[in-house]
Amino acid sequence: MRDHLEIVWQKARFFINSQPFHEGLKITVAVLIPVVIFACFGHLHNGVTLGIGSIIASTPDLVGPYRERRQSLFINVAVIFAMSMLTRILPFSDVFLGLFIAFFSFAACMLSVFGIRAMGIGASCLLALFFSLTLTHESSHPITEALLMTGGAVWYMIFVLAVRYMRPYRVSQQVLAECAYKIGTLLRIKACFFDVHTAIAKTHKRVIQINVILNQRQENVREVLFSAATEKQFASYQYKQLTFIFATLMELFERINASHHDYYQIREKYGHTKVYQVIPELLISCAQELERLTTPISLLKPPKKAIQFTGQWDKAYAEVIALESQEQGTTIVLKKILVNIRYVMQKIREVHRILSKSEEVHDHSELLAHKERFFKQRTFSWPALQAHLNLKSPIFRHSLRVAIVMLVAFVITKTLPVFFPEYIALTKHSFWIYITIIVILRPGFSLSKQRSIDRLKGSFLGGMLGLSSIFLITNIYVLLGLMLVYMLLTFTFLRSKYVYGSFFLTAFFLIAYYFFTGVDDFGVLLLKERLLDTVIGCVLSFLSFHFIFPTWESDSVKTYLKNVIQANVHFLSVSFRKLSGDKVDIADYKLARKEIYLSLAELNALNERILNEPIFQRPFTKELNDFSIFTHQLISYAMAFTNMLDHSSGLAFHEEHERLMNKILSKLKKTYTLFATDSLEILALKTAVSKAHISDQSDELLIREQLELMDGLVDKLYHNSLDISLLAKRSL
Repeated sequence: MRDHLEIVWQKARFFINSQPFHEGLKITVAVLIPVVIFACFGHLHNGVTLGIGSIIASTPDLVGPYRERRQSLFINVAVIFAMSMLTRILPFSDVFLGLFIAFFSFAACMLSVFGIRAMGIGASCLLALFFSLTLTHESSHPITEALLMTGGAVWYMIFVLAVRYMRPYRVSQQVLAECAYKIGTLLRIKACFFDVHTAIAKTHKRVIQINVILNQRQENVREVLFSAATEKQFASYQYKQLTFIFATLMELFERINASHHDYYQIREKYGHTKVYQVIPELLISCAQELERLTTPISLLKPPKKAIQFTGQWDKAYAEVIALESQEQGTTIVLKKILVNIRYVMQKIREVHRILSKSEEVHDHSELLAHKERFFKQRTFSWPALQAHLNLKSPIFRHSLRVAIVMLVAFVITKTLPVFFPEYIALTKHSFWIYITIIVILRPGFSLSKQRSIDRLKGSFLGGMLGLSSIFLITNIYVLLGLMLVYMLLTFTFLRSKYVYGSFFLTAFFLIAYYFFTGVDDFGVLLLKERLLDTVIGCVLSFLSFHFIFPTWESDSVKTYLKNVIQANVHFLSVSFRKLSGDKVDIADYKLARKEIYLSLAELNALNERILNEPIFQRPFTKELNDFSIFTHQLISYAMAFTNMLDHSSGLAFHEEHERLMNKILSKLKKTYTLFATDSLEILALKTAVSKAHISDQSDELLIREQLELMDGLVDKLYHNSLDISLLAKRSL
């Protein structure tokens, strides 16, 4: 019971110190300050308009490099000012207004060409448009309203930049803590390989899924820590701590992924033994220690507790030795697993010591070297946009789809009251139907489908929560406190877990409007309106995806497979050049490793999205999943191969090595041609120095065995790719 309470408390602390919670708290405070100040002087409406401006300004303020965040905030203020001013001063007829909404919906969606932050600016533009159309106060001058909304955006920008100035490393600490937490989750999943009650294939899939998340977390850390880092920043002790912890976590992550074994054979041979049960206990202990360190990492404070797993490894090793003496056989695979676990423990101890300041922080300024090669340079240019102005572009098709759906939604809001007079009472906040479409309609079918379900569930259940709060709680101060809690949770979950964000958003809005009107029945009317607009928006979005320029994720599978194979070839050729004696720049190796992880993560994310598409659009689901598993195993073997080279000296490059390496690269090139019309260019390896036969007792034998394992996997990968290629052709 005590351990369970400790885990709950640990998770609660992690959540409170997490980046999503702090972002939610920051937005909540930024919105509340102008509302409270203006309310004290009897100008609540002006304060609410300022608050709405702050909410809109927060849309593109995503985790990332400080310079990008600052630039996007400045651009966003200008966009909000222009859109709120245009919407209020132009003399709109119904026809012109409908076309105006459709045009800017198209333009805003096209901004996604330049990345997710630009897409956020486009969403801000549309939010400013819809709020300006429906929330204008009759007694206020239109220009005053526009200036107030812009003022809210300016206030949010100043507030965010001030917070960043006061706590420059806070975001870095939080994203690094999230990365550590997910590595702990990876260790827990790895422990399932040694659970006789868990299917190994299912665990393989979970490992791949957590790797997708982990790669995104690592990318966030790299961007926040290094993209705009300077030598001056590296001089600070806090920054040195963060870079040391990040480098240690990356070494830990690489070792975990490099350790791959034949888990079926291990389970069959050792599943009945005690040591087989001890190994997952060790892995879970490592995961728990890493998870305990997430709060100290997010605060950069010394851990309160000492390492708990001292002595566990020795007991496990003694069990292996006892098993070896009992069965009179080799247990080398179990010893290898324990060696890897000991390395994991060592790295966790290093993080613990650096947080406790009991160890000197090593210089990691080399992480700045070639940093510009590790980040995509985002540039706004007309040629980049022009390349997508055709029906072959998924972004262009999506933008047209959104524009058409917005126009249809506008027509519905104008015509329904004519045929159904009772609908008039439910059209005063018609911005909800537009916002539903913005939120739900995504370039991919699966995400749009999931968003539709999340919004419907969140709106209905959140409405029940909001109405229950209004009718059951008579104390106005308690109700106000609940509203603020719902508001905080709304901004905390809206980006990361949309179903929860929608749930708390609906409850928050209902209580907020109840305070503005003071009428109990108004909450019921408002809930009906929100549910009706949500249903209309969901139905329009769902129909549009089937009938208006449909874009299916499965259509792009060849591009993703091609990218993975290309990254495989690049990474393996860099690794092989090490053995052949070529000088390999460490930056080239790290970049190749990053490319293979990111390309595989993108493929796995695509596979998850394809699973939500109609069954006729996914004839190769099993084959695609097998491709991911084979590729992940190949990466593990390749990393183990590279580690072997790094820890061995004086290795001779034999003819047999050269033959196997060329064979592997040749098969991968052949696999690449199944999905591409061009061919891959690979730098030729050096000719083998040694013609002698490989000795049975040498490190060269281990190298050959590792190459043979990779050769077998590449062969499976080719036949698997051939199946996908044939199935894809049949589905056309």
